[in-house]
Amino acid sequence: MVQQQPIIVMHNSVLRAYAALPKNVRKQFENFLEKFQENPKAPGIHLEKINNTVDDKLYSVRIDQKYRGVIGYQKESGVYTVLYIGNHDDAYAWAAKKRLEVNTLTNTIQLYDVVTAEEQDAALNQQHNGVTENTLIPPVPKVPSPADSVGGATGAGENSGSPGAFSKTPSNTARTSVPAQMHVGPLPDSYRQLTIQEMRELGVPDPYVNIMSSRTSWEQFKEWGRRLPDDARTYLELVAEGCSKTDVLAMARTANEASSSMTAASHSVSVPDTGAEGDFRKALTSYSTQQSFVVIKGQEDLRRVLDAPLEQWRIFLHPYQRYFVDHDYHGPFRLLGGAGTGKTVVAMHRARRLAASLLKQGSRQKVLFTTYSRNLATDISSNLKQLCSVEEFNKIDVINLDRFVSTQLKEHGYSGNIWFDGSADHGDDLNNAWSKAISISGIHDAKLTVPFLKSEWSQVIVPAHVQSVPEYLRVLRKGRGMKLSRVQKLEVWRVAEAYQHVMQSQQAYDVDMAMSYAETLLREQNGPKKYAHVIVDEGQDFSTPAYRVIRALVDEGDNDIFIVGDAQQRIYGRKAVLSKCGIRIQGRARKLRVNYRTTEQIRGAADRIFLTSGPDVADSVFEAVDDTVSPNSRVTVFDDLNGEEAPVGDSRSLMMGPVPEARLFASQAEEIEAVRKWIVDRCGLESDHPDDDAWESALNDGMRHIDPRNVCVVARNHFLVKQWCDIIDNQLPYGAYQLGPDEDNRQMRGIRLATMHRVKGLEFDCVVIVDVNDNVLPPSPLRAEVSNDEVALQELYKQERSLLYVAMTRARKEVLIVGVGKPKQD
Repeated sequence: MVQQQPIIVMHNSVLRAYAALPKNVRKQFENFLEKFQENPKAPGIHLEKINNTVDDKLYSVRIDQKYRGVIGYQKESGVYTVLYIGNHDDAYAWAAKKRLEVNTLTNTIQLYDVVTAEEQDAALNQQHNGVTENTLIPPVPKVPSPADSVGGATGAGENSGSPGAFSKTPSNTARTSVPAQMHVGPLPDSYRQLTIQEMRELGVPDPYVNIMSSRTSWEQFKEWGRRLPDDARTYLELVAEGCSKTDVLAMARTANEASSSMTAASHSVSVPDTGAEGDFRKALTSYSTQQSFVVIKGQEDLRRVLDAPLEQWRIFLHPYQRYFVDHDYHGPFRLLGGAGTGKTVVAMHRARRLAASLLKQGSRQKVLFTTYSRNLATDISSNLKQLCSVEEFNKIDVINLDRFVSTQLKEHGYSGNIWFDGSADHGDDLNNAWSKAISISGIHDAKLTVPFLKSEWSQVIVPAHVQSVPEYLRVLRKGRGMKLSRVQKLEVWRVAEAYQHVMQSQQAYDVDMAMSYAETLLREQNGPKKYAHVIVDEGQDFSTPAYRVIRALVDEGDNDIFIVGDAQQRIYGRKAVLSKCGIRIQGRARKLRVNYRTTEQIRGAADRIFLTSGPDVADSVFEAVDDTVSPNSRVTVFDDLNGEEAPVGDSRSLMMGPVPEARLFASQAEEIEAVRKWIVDRCGLESDHPDDDAWESALNDGMRHIDPRNVCVVARNHFLVKQWCDIIDNQLPYGAYQLGPDEDNRQMRGIRLATMHRVKGLEFDCVVIVDVNDNVLPPSPLRAEVSNDEVALQELYKQERSLLYVAMTRARKEVLIVGVGKPKQD
């Protein structure tokens, strides 16, 4: 028999432990890993079987005189798994309680606590009233094939929200801490109705099946759930949180599928299918295994893993996410998901996977990764550099679509500038062009205002490719609100024609014109396309002309277009129906429902923003955090990017934390003082941590103080951001760093400050949203501009709620929302 080459694997918990080690021990551990990769059985490794363990696959290794590592070694497969690093005695005590094995039902390598027969009996006796004959473990059956049910469910359980929050009161009384909300009391029926077989399909190891099926309270669930392997615990928590059992089972079956290779830190490693149950090599191809274990092969893998040990998104994905990274689709695919569900992470990993495939094929084509704003493109490019090898990164073009189109036009001899609506340089020029067109046309209808005409142009005329009066008279104006008579339509068309002549005379294009010209150029090009694949991030912000450009960029075929988005985060007012842009996603659309960024308290409060839809945007935020939204309120409705209504509030976070605070003050001085004290409570004084390394050390040691760079103050516009930048700089010792168009320079100290638009795509430990006032959200000038158009007003209110949703969901741990005014009277 040919000797198999050893495989070195690392568990995700080792990276967290590594980050907390003293610097000299980190270096020793790095040296050990280098030698371990060369020869796991070298004498200097000191690979020794640990006595007094239940699992005979556990071995110890020496890092230095004080520190030891625990290795799982399966002789039959030649797989070594690095499981633990710590003090000598701690390492041996840890190993005595652990078991490492393959769950043969789910083909997943699992690491979990050993449970003794005495513990099992005690747990079952504790719940003897809930045990019946059918809770005894039957023979292990095979899991049915998941091929027909991958991500197939479209609805999740009812959104229970999060009860409780601090009331909005005009007071400057600061709270130094807010208690975390924790589940208590009985488990929901959805959990208690799980069968033995379903428990197994969700990855619960046999010794725990009877115990977990007999849990009836949250307290019992948490006591035993923490001892389960990561995959099983996650699925059971989702069911307990209220997610549909059908959805969670479908997710688990997807996760249990096998990819064609093991995922290493910087590449894929092919694995022959030995067909042997319990074989670690075979189980390493399982998406569930790859949630917790990564193959380390060579110095590049080792460097990529250890360079940023706490940025685990680069290495470990939830198996359901990994599926969308690896799966091939016979045409365009759309992936939805609320804030924090990992859509962009999936998109980046998929871009890397497709780039690696093109390199392997020797193809000259590339991957285009595009998004709406320049800021997001900058941030994504920075993250892709961390994720990809140099060769992979060079196979990916990261550029926002507006810039791509501008470059395309210039390369083909188009002169003139693109005027973007609302921009500082040409926003007024665009409004003046419409005003001039109205004057040239000689119309005097007070309803045909500049905002209305701009909207009619971008939402009706351009998307429908209207080229003549007869076409405009026939076009459907569904959802436009204001009905137009035949005479008014003729007047609108006269202004539209005059507007085009005005723009031509100025040698300028609005963005819709530019997109249309670029689409024509792309369709007229001969020869192979530059791009084999297009990845679209923040797909909810793209217009119909933009999606037509995307369709023209790449030939129709396998893996041609991959779109991720969330209509709840539509903050630029653009909207499209994919099928009307030549992008057909029937049968190729799924949704992510697990939030990996924010706590359940923040997620619930942010989702509740959309339980209202009226003009009182600022008030509705305080009501959402307080959980006092009237059940009779009209909810905000969103689409699925393809013209159908999409459910909202159907994601869940498995992290718990403090409830968000929402507080109104009688004056801005009181608001400023409250913000100052709230930040000091979390970051400490400068004397506590005199340099950046001290803050990092405090974070690693579990201290409550937060690095000021992980706190962001968010405001509605640039003027307010600048105002708060001066306040923070003058009243706090940390400094202020205003985020601009470039990526966040983490070498720069200071509290981060940004607009609600700029903060999109970023995340921080703590977020403070300031000046949440009636005249700010929405801004009075914007409200006045569309005051005569009810549909436009409703869209404005929806957009402002989306901005607040985006701002709130940037926070991983805590949110403070403040404003000046009086509480709304019921």
